Amino acid sequence: MKKYFSPEAALALILIISAIVRFVFFRQLAATDLVTVPLLDSLAYHEWAARLVAGDPGWGEAYWMGPLYPHLLALVYGVFGVGTMAISGLQLVLSLVNIWLVFLLTRNFLWEDDSPSPAWAAVLSAGLYAMYGAPVFYAGMILMATLVTTLYLLVARQTLLAWRSNTTASWLVLGLLVGLTGLARGNIFLLLVLLPLLILKKNTGPDRWKKSAALVIAGLLMLVPTTVRNLLVADDFVILTTNGGINLLIGQQADYGGIFAPMVPEGQTDYDASMEKSLELEMERDLKGSEVSRILTGRAWDEFRLNLGAMPGHYLRKAYRFWNGYELPQIFSYNFWHGQFSALRILVVPFFLLTALGLLGIRFLPRGPQLIMVLLLAGYFLSLLPFFPTSRYRMPVAPLLAISAGVFLMAWWHMNRPLKVRWLVCSVLLVTAILPRWAALDQAEILWQVHLHEASRASKQGDLKKTLSKVRLAEEANPGLAETPYRLAVFLEEVEAWPQAEAALQLAATRAPRNSKIPYRMGVFQDRQGKWPDALNSFRRAANMDPQWAFPWLRAGMTLRKAGQMDDAIDAFEKAYALSPGNHRIRSNLASAYASVEQYDAARELLGQLVEDFPNYVNGWFNLALVQWRSGREDDARVALKMAGEIRNLTPGQVRRVGSLEEMMGQ
Repeated sequence: MKKYFSPEAALALILIISAIVRFVFFRQLAATDLVTVPLLDSLAYHEWAARLVAGDPGWGEAYWMGPLYPHLLALVYGVFGVGTMAISGLQLVLSLVNIWLVFLLTRNFLWEDDSPSPAWAAVLSAGLYAMYGAPVFYAGMILMATLVTTLYLLVARQTLLAWRSNTTASWLVLGLLVGLTGLARGNIFLLLVLLPLLILKKNTGPDRWKKSAALVIAGLLMLVPTTVRNLLVADDFVILTTNGGINLLIGQQADYGGIFAPMVPEGQTDYDASMEKSLELEMERDLKGSEVSRILTGRAWDEFRLNLGAMPGHYLRKAYRFWNGYELPQIFSYNFWHGQFSALRILVVPFFLLTALGLLGIRFLPRGPQLIMVLLLAGYFLSLLPFFPTSRYRMPVAPLLAISAGVFLMAWWHMNRPLKVRWLVCSVLLVTAILPRWAALDQAEILWQVHLHEASRASKQGDLKKTLSKVRLAEEANPGLAETPYRLAVFLEEVEAWPQAEAALQLAATRAPRNSKIPYRMGVFQDRQGKWPDALNSFRRAANMDPQWAFPWLRAGMTLRKAGQMDDAIDAFEKAYALSPGNHRIRSNLASAYASVEQYDAARELLGQLVEDFPNYVNGWFNLALVQWRSGREDDARVALKMAGEIRNLTPGQVRRVGSLEEMMGQ
């Protein structure tokens, strides 16, 4: 019977059970729209991959997020079709591989591969990790958590191999792996600073500098393709991505206690995740991605410096959130969905148990592997600390904690009774310290956000009944908020359910009578229905509520123009221009209005300044070409149209417009 209870047989049983769990979860997931109708980051990855499959090299922009995952997603889409759930199936298989890697790495960390104790410790580690549900859930989503976890496990394995063999080639391979992982999530590059400490510890003499250089240079070489691509496609010197600035700024918001909170409110314009549009309006010119990141990094530093007294507490809260047992949501609430999928409910190991046992287990690792474990855990933790420690972002450390947790349990089993009691007390105290408690967000707020996300998905599918049902649940979870009916109105706009949308905005207005966004959105709805007098009244109410806001006057001008009231339209555009003279949409519309009443000189002057400040604004060049043509400057018109046609990555509609204007001009 003994052979049936070997560590390998136990691992096989764990993998079989885990595979069944993943299969059932995949089937249950396929019955929802969590993957097929992506939102936020998942939507960004999906659209990026879809564009890559269509042959778009990147929209003329520098990489905003790590490029590795979207390119692999594009490969999956190219094979299985865009929008399929193949990525979920593949990532679930990869999460199964991660369990095997945990088993393998536990034995590697203990070095004594042929002795029974490390093998059974490896079984415990694999079992603990297999029973932790968050990796399974996130593996089903269009998110990079699973990929980064696998790569980080490979980095850990190669670190052990390099430590043992101590050859220049092994350290070089480690550098390449760190660089590859960093192409998915840039914070990993901090390891290129920390890993040479292992080399300095292991070696003496000039050889240690050679090995350190091999590791660092190999890692940095992985950045060369992204830097070259950003230069060629975006004409922007960006080493990897441009999202560092906005993420740093989010991470310095002490009032939010370390959770993710967007920097730009929704309502005035479409949500601006990168803040590029907002900064361009503020700076009154086109900005490259590197400039946006640089400006926001500066603001992050200013926020840190101006709130210096609050920062120690803020960073302590973020550190506690990282190691705490609460699964801090962002996009998805794991705690909510864990209860919705029966396949996940049997996965009962919480993160706080991995943390407590894992941190204690470091004490029982051999000296060298102990140093490696500390460096890998601390390195990832420190690399994330300036930002925000959401549940999915800390996934790469979970298997490492499971490894040392298994080691702790095996060591504890072989202790004498007094030591067992002592370490049991330590573990209970640590578990108590990191239980979710105050770090958990208000459950009503979580349910509200979950149901609104579900309503958003339903509206994108044109399902009015489900949209209303999910918003009703959001209202029940967190009643009385003005934002609930406001969001409902935005969702109903997608399905063009205008009466219901207006009723929702009226409810929002009763709850927040001084919120200028509500009448503004009402005006947008009324304008789209052709109810122009009502729309004008709504825009004027919004302008009266917020006299410094230019957008109501812009939209009023656009509505008046459609109604044929050109003088009033010009007056509205001029009011918008006085409030926001750098806004490219306002300048373009005002110039177009001037041209329509044959004020060509004023139109040319505005448009000339506009395309100088925003050389990639296609409508500016279109309008300039038309103004030049109508005022008899045919050669200048052709030059402007040529400039429009040379802008990178025009949409099919813009290409058609260039063609029609060329035909009109006889080119």
